[in-house]
Amino acid sequence: MSLKSLQTTTQEPILLKTVGLPNVNSGPDFFNAQLSIGMQMWAGNVEIHVKSSDWYVHHHERDTAYDSVILHVVWEHDMEVYRKDNTPIPTLELKNCVFPHTYKNYTTLLHQNLSWIPCESSLKTVDEFTVNHWLERLYFERLEVKYSAIETQLHDSNHNWEAVLFWQLAKNFGLKVNGDAFLSIAKSMAFSVVRKSQHSIHHLEALFFGQAGLLESEAQNAYISELKSTYDFSET
Repeated sequence: MSLKSLQTTTQEPILLKTVGLPNVNSGPDFFNAQLSIGMQMWAGNVEIHVKSSDWYVHHHERDTAYDSVILHVVWEHDMEVYRKDNTPIPTLELKNCVFPHTYKNYTTLLHQNLSWIPCESSLKTVDEFTVNHWLERLYFERLEVKYSAIETQLHDSNHNWEAVLFWQLAKNFGLKVNGDAFLSIAKSMAFSVVRKSQHSIHHLEALFFGQAGLLESEAQNAYISELKSTYDFSET
């Protein structure tokens, strides 16, 4: 079966427009996918399991993060899965869509004894030139990605290298999960204001907490009230 002839378990045709974005954190496996099921176009999330029943094994029916799942992709469809309003979630069963030799290769790689990676036994068949060329290409591609991001930030800051350094530091304090959020907060404030406040921890805390929206609620203690007053004053 090709991607152009996919069907749900109820024989409704599936036409994939975009797979969406893979999710590396908690929640559905893919966000913002777009596809049509029958005559209806859907936009939402996609969840993947080995069996349909894994939905309940993992208690997704209790998690609101899965309320927007538009397609359940499984290897084996062993039971229906329902939304909170008791409507069934469309299911794509892959067992009959995969070539037998592909499945055989997958299970072989999955169940062999590993000391590193699944294809380690095949690495010795790759010549040294190919490996070195591949590693060199990976190095330059990663460097190009990093360079491109910094070049864009340099343009956004009117070629202010200190501002770019500040943004990069903020992003890296957020690590992989919160890096983009930290970068957004850092870029939301004028770097000139940050430099003006650099010798006062109190002013910096007020600035960062205020830009992050953490001072919007009613103050619970004197410290937060003081930060909020300092931030409100800096905005005027």
